[in-house]
Amino acid sequence: MKNSALIPFFFLAAFGHSLDAQILHTESFNIILDTSKVIKGSTMPSFRYRNVKEEFIEIENTADVSFRINKHALTIANKLEYSIYGKENLMSGGFIYLEYRNIQHKILAFEPFLQMHWQEIRGMKKKYAGGMNIRWRLLVKQDVGMYAGLGTLYEYEWWSYSAVSEPSAVPADSEPVKVTQFRGVSYLSVKKQFSDLFDLNVSIYYQPALAVQNISHRLASSSELTYHINQNFGFTVVYQNIYDSNPVVPIDKIFHDINLGITLSF
Repeated sequence: MKNSALIPFFFLAAFGHSLDAQILHTESFNIILDTSKVIKGSTMPSFRYRNVKEEFIEIENTADVSFRINKHALTIANKLEYSIYGKENLMSGGFIYLEYRNIQHKILAFEPFLQMHWQEIRGMKKKYAGGMNIRWRLLVKQDVGMYAGLGTLYEYEWWSYSAVSEPSAVPADSEPVKVTQFRGVSYLSVKKQFSDLFDLNVSIYYQPALAVQNISHRLASSSELTYHINQNFGFTVVYQNIYDSNPVVPIDKIFHDINLGITLSF
């Protein structure tokens, strides 16, 4: 895989590309595949302007960086979506993710993690979660890696009814809904490099609620293709989705996200 390190300026500017409602697509973050690499990262900024009733400006950036020293690895990732609509400023979405990886041997690793994210367009005001995965290296070669993970997490979510499309589905007492529960975590990911031009990153996730009284299944997938112009610049297209069988508030059960952007790394 391409040896790259995050440009510190972009990481600091982004603090505070994954779809970030309910399931965080953590396998889309950079990961160091071989023991010779100590640091690797990337940043994906984007800008949007729309001339509508009021001027609409959106600035978005996703950044991640991974460090590895011997049998220890640390990944830090974040996303920030900041919008200006007329005179109104909106912190419309984002996340902060921290993961420590204890690499026991070539096949097995333990992954404790913490995350915080929010997404106004889905009505998720905030989410805090923490958990632990066991990660298996199913296949690692110079140009391809395959991984699987299994674990559990505990989550706290705070939802509003702002994204409910049907007014009749909003209860008279539309106070925010707060939910805490344990969920199972499982994932499978494949990372493939095609010569020096293309990187492909595909992953799937499944997170069932563990409480018997709350039957809820969350599934997600992420597909990311990067075309490298040179060692430092590339074009990336990302498609991600999430399916929730029992949403906390009555919103669509499936959510899609497509993002095109420039990736900066070295």
